[in-house]
Amino acid sequence: MYTEEDLITKVAWFYYKEKLTQQEISDRTSVPRQKVQRLLQKARDLEIVTFQVKNPYANLLSIERKLIEKYALRDAVVVPCPSSDDDDLRRRSFGKAGAFYLARLISQHGNSIVGLGWGDTIAYLADYFEPPKVKTSVKIVSLIGNLMVNVAMNPYLIVEQIARKLAAPSYIIWAPAITRSKRRAAVFKSEVWIKDVLQIASKADIILVSIGGFSLSSSLFRMGFLSNGEFKRLKEKGVVSNILGQFFDIKGNLVDDEIHERVISIPLHLLKERSKVVIGVGGGSSKFDGIQGALAAKYINVLITDEETAHRLLNSNKK
Repeated sequence: MYTEEDLITKVAWFYYKEKLTQQEISDRTSVPRQKVQRLLQKARDLEIVTFQVKNPYANLLSIERKLIEKYALRDAVVVPCPSSDDDDLRRRSFGKAGAFYLARLISQHGNSIVGLGWGDTIAYLADYFEPPKVKTSVKIVSLIGNLMVNVAMNPYLIVEQIARKLAAPSYIIWAPAITRSKRRAAVFKSEVWIKDVLQIASKADIILVSIGGFSLSSSLFRMGFLSNGEFKRLKEKGVVSNILGQFFDIKGNLVDDEIHERVISIPLHLLKERSKVVIGVGGGSSKFDGIQGALAAKYINVLITDEETAHRLLNSNKK
């Protein structure tokens, strides 16, 4: 059940951040237009607009609190999605929320190394990102090699875009995300400039990754990094998702597979270090098992997801 605060926050998000009209909000929420208008006024009276929408916490607070408690998270950001069956709108909402959240973290930490993964959602985040007004000393580094096929979601462009906005130095892993053989991966990793960047990436104290789904339409398979045969093999091993090209089951256990010897990225066990803030972004039915696995293994300690996924997580028996 929604509290009134939840409903006010949801309406405020749609109006101020998604730029929907009052009638569109009424249509999407089944709340009469006159009540939408009253809720928007309440959002201003209660200063929810000032704190909730302009800051990273434009979300549903009561659901977030429950997620934090159930999964022992540092924080959670739950965003209302205008359309639950529109993946692109979902990714854009995540991108906006993630951009606000990342800017706040950078502002709070001052001196930090920000490590970035890859994906459509993180590409949107880079588009929406606005640097904090306070002066910071930041390094931006990619956590995984490049995707040579899809330009928009390439770690190189994502890192460069955010670094440029912050006027910060950037560090790129000049190698493919997944090589064709273990030998080639070893050659790349032996290069001094790649070893140096991986070393910087391993020290990142703010990390942002997407939690991928697992299907033949997933990026790594769609772009030809991995084959249909490899998909079948991983599926038989219980894989539900990957983070930074490393595959795990619903309990978060990394599966035993030679693919991991071909991945050029930081290892996932580094994400479990208590000193790191690790933000995982993902939502929707195709990502649900992966989110559960990432939470179970403690690969992430901050979750940005949508309202529907949050409810499913709260109703799940898994922790």
